[in-house]
Amino acid sequence: MRRRNAMTLTGTLVVTLVLAIALATLIYALTVGREKSRWTRCRNNLNSLAMGMATYLNECGGNRFYPWPMGRGLRADGFTGAEWFATNYWLRIHPDPNCFLCPSSGDTNHDGRDLGTDRAVPGLFGSQTVSYAAMGDRSVGICLASKLGKGAGYATSKLPIRDDFPPNEVMASGDTEGTPNHGGQGMAVLFFDSHVEYWTRDRIDPELSVGVSGTELVHLRNQRPAGIWSEAAADDS
Repeated sequence: MRRRNAMTLTGTLVVTLVLAIALATLIYALTVGREKSRWTRCRNNLNSLAMGMATYLNECGGNRFYPWPMGRGLRADGFTGAEWFATNYWLRIHPDPNCFLCPSSGDTNHDGRDLGTDRAVPGLFGSQTVSYAAMGDRSVGICLASKLGKGAGYATSKLPIRDDFPPNEVMASGDTEGTPNHGGQGMAVLFFDSHVEYWTRDRIDPELSVGVSGTELVHLRNQRPAGIWSEAAADDS
């Protein structure tokens, strides 16, 4: 009787162990599948935003200049990457507010209400309104100073973003504010030639890279100044 009970207990433990392994495998597969789906949607968002920029260039920029929303942002003397992207929402070139949000971030712009209609909304347009860092008013100058060795003085210059900006340079990426996009495992990166890549932590720090000297994203700007952008802001004050 004791032998039979022992065998029954052993069998129960084996079955429980097998079920636990199967459940863990299923949960892992579902988690990976959800993240892949979110990455695909994030990539599609950035592709769509890139097409919006191409439309602006063609219809509003004379095939020469990208948006320059000076006076439309929260600060009259400059604009952030989020505000640069939002220009196309304000102009109704890109009317879908959800494209400005990474599906893995938890950010919200409340169906576009926080984006505003023709300028950033004081008190509402913040770090959760757009999930992506992008070009700011000093991006061209910072790129010239940090990547092309044209002299540190360029880092504070406000130069127009033109169609001849190198196509192999980054136009936008996941931001480094609030909750990290994609669980902090990597970030989506959009280039001026409109292709999107996914960079893992092995290449870039998804929580500390935007606007930071020595990184490939030094010229991009979050909604809140960071890195070289905060240094420039301090110089202005």
